[in-house]
Amino acid sequence: MEHIAIIFYALSSFFGIEDGLIAAEKTEVTIYPKVQQIEIRQEGMFTIIQSKKDSTLVLEQWDKIFNWVERGTNFAKELNNFPVKKLTITSSKSGFSPYLTFSYLNEKDLRTMGIWYNEDKNQFSINNIPQQNIKTKNGKLNGNYWIFNGEHTFSFTIEPFLHVPENYQKFKIPIRKLLSQSTKE
Repeated sequence: MEHIAIIFYALSSFFGIEDGLIAAEKTEVTIYPKVQQIEIRQEGMFTIIQSKKDSTLVLEQWDKIFNWVERGTNFAKELNNFPVKKLTITSSKSGFSPYLTFSYLNEKDLRTMGIWYNEDKNQFSINNIPQQNIKTKNGKLNGNYWIFNGEHTFSFTIEPFLHVPENYQKFKIPIRKLLSQSTKE
């Protein structure tokens, strides 16, 4: 099995930021096989802060991502085979919602995101990891894999933080709250 470099719920993984501390409560991934495009929508951006150093690091990471064009932040090298890469982040009272789109030329390039393609069967698949709480209306669970028909658009959601241990809950901070605290200091 190949190493999965891009983790859908870790925003910083799309930019190759090591030790990324920014994650999404919920991520929806949609694949459009006919136009070779993938969309990723994240909601409920948060971080785990245990020290002032963590807070500073998260603020630096957020600045690199939120202002990626102005800061010249590149997408992760694992995404070099994707000719079109876009990120927009919308802001609302409830928080920030990143929206990423990628186009691909070869289905095998999706492996870096943990999506495998079986050309003989014209099927895509992802690992079923129970802790990630994967849900889909278009896939079929077959053993340890969700299988999707390669002829049609398909989507799935990932919610890996539904059951965060109680001792970590006190360190979990929404990004919006962290940013508002930092402007007050």
